[in-house]
Amino acid sequence: MEKETENKILDVTIRKEQNTFTFSVYRKPTTTDSIIPLDSCHPQEHKHAAIHYLINRMNTYGLNAADKEKSRSKH
Repeated sequence: MEKETENKILDVTIRKEQNTFTFSVYRKPTTTDSIIPLDSCHPQEHKHAAIHYLINRMNTYGLNAADKEKSRSKH
């Protein structure tokens, strides 16, 4: 079980604001925000899986509109 460190668990930042929680995707300072290039020799399934993961993460974490747009514009 991962313990909370600086309000972060795994790749989620959870903030408590006025008795509610807000969620955002935490990115390490070393994150390059790169995914598998379309012209790489990786199988198509791997490329699709990377995109599906990012979309699923964006839609299931309960992000507010600003954080969703931030995640969408990163990729």
